[in-house]
Amino acid sequence: MKNYSSLLVPVDFSNCSMKSVDYGVDFGLRYGAVVHLLFVVEPIETFVSINGMEQSVYVDMVRSVREQGEIRLNGLAAELRGKGLSVVASVCEGKPSEEILDYAKKNAIELICISTHGRSGLNHFLLGSTTERILRKAECPVFVIRTKE
Repeated sequence: MKNYSSLLVPVDFSNCSMKSVDYGVDFGLRYGAVVHLLFVVEPIETFVSINGMEQSVYVDMVRSVREQGEIRLNGLAAELRGKGLSVVASVCEGKPSEEILDYAKKNAIELICISTHGRSGLNHFLLGSTTERILRKAECPVFVIRTKE
């Protein structure tokens, strides 16, 4: 079995993504790997501004989501470091699947550990699947944890 030295765990703080953190911790401890935690702030693509006021609300909202994400991610990273793990915590903005794949490539990630809600039918069609896009395009192995919230 391969000995992984770096793994990526994307986190959105849902119960579902926190399950992937549990697996990431296990892999990190087992292999002595650096665990990269990544929180992606997804922009709202269709934002209309009539007089500039709405744009400032949007900017404030994204800034707030990013700041809260950084606080929570840094707290999680500190908790995992307390368990003896080497942890890198990062926050970025963009489409989650693209940002996760880009991060993995730039940081020579050897394993992505990610969860999926297991949606199907109309929900899957409407919401898409970040995990599915990562499975299709990742250049490294992807470990998928199927959870239901």
